[in-house]
Amino acid sequence: MKALTRLPERNLDILRSIAVLLVVFNHVAATLGFHTRFVFWTGQAGVQAFFVHTSLVLMASLERDGAPERSSWVPRFYLRRAFRIYPLAWVIVGIVVLFHVKAGFTTKETEFTPSLVLVNLAMIQDITGRDYVLPVLWSLPLEIEMYVLLPLCFVVARGRSAAPMIAMLVAGCALAALSTYGIHEPHRIPSMWRFPVLRFIPCFLMGVLAYWMLRRRVVPRLPSWTWIPIVLGDVWILSYGFALYPNWGMRALFCVVIGVGIPCVVETAPSMLTRAAHTIATYSYGIYLIHQLALRVGFGVFTGQMVAVQLLISAAVLTVGCYAAYHLVEKPCIDFGRRLLGERGRVASLEATAPPP
Repeated sequence: MKALTRLPERNLDILRSIAVLLVVFNHVAATLGFHTRFVFWTGQAGVQAFFVHTSLVLMASLERDGAPERSSWVPRFYLRRAFRIYPLAWVIVGIVVLFHVKAGFTTKETEFTPSLVLVNLAMIQDITGRDYVLPVLWSLPLEIEMYVLLPLCFVVARGRSAAPMIAMLVAGCALAALSTYGIHEPHRIPSMWRFPVLRFIPCFLMGVLAYWMLRRRVVPRLPSWTWIPIVLGDVWILSYGFALYPNWGMRALFCVVIGVGIPCVVETAPSMLTRAAHTIATYSYGIYLIHQLALRVGFGVFTGQMVAVQLLISAAVLTVGCYAAYHLVEKPCIDFGRRLLGERGRVASLEATAPPP
């Protein structure tokens, strides 16, 4: 039996923690009235880091499941992902609709019609051109659509030759460029607006590239202490590039640094920092989906209170909400999906912290 590809799990926990905290920072700053290009970029950077992380750990998950030799490995992959992504998203959509929450809801559709709710439950908002009942839901359809290609990406990344991997990267950049070309006048391609995922394909492929490099036992040369400065420096430096050229190329360049950096940095030793990062990563999906609702409670229900009080209330709601979401919805549904697939004895892994954002 071939040895499984080893992931630098503590570094990935740190990456995922930084990613979700960037998204939270983005919305907290916007709530406080700071609508700058840098604030907008931090949210974008956080989501893009999620995409790199997610595609990498899902490559490793497919490997652990015995793909591509195992029969029905593709349906198994989709079933695991469905039980990971949809249950908590459905709960959040239900809460928003039931209580008619307008947490950051600034789009045209101000009524939660049955068709709008169904589109949000199915996570096909971008394809149908409908609004998101909660702004943070924008990234979930992109990830779900990318799942269509990830099994193919896995097969390519498993190949012995570098040529197919290079060809896939080139094709991904070409599709991103075509998407940018197609959605802007005067060269609009009909219905291209339905596929914004094309602009993010290079981001996902950087996670596949990281897996490809790890499979080849790339020796990490950079010391572990450089990992956090690399990630935060990437966010800071690329914010200037994105302000000048807010296109797929800047997104891709940001993700190149993350994807190539993962196999090149020595894994961080266990510490209080890595334990804290692991905790944040474990609850990150809940943090991502719930933090705008928590801000709505802190700054909407408690309007007029001091900002510090509103932030504390928001933090308390977020903490309780994430804990309840994980233990009452996320983990039970993940475990149920594993039982359906006969994986009772399978050890929980980073896949459990890899929805997107």
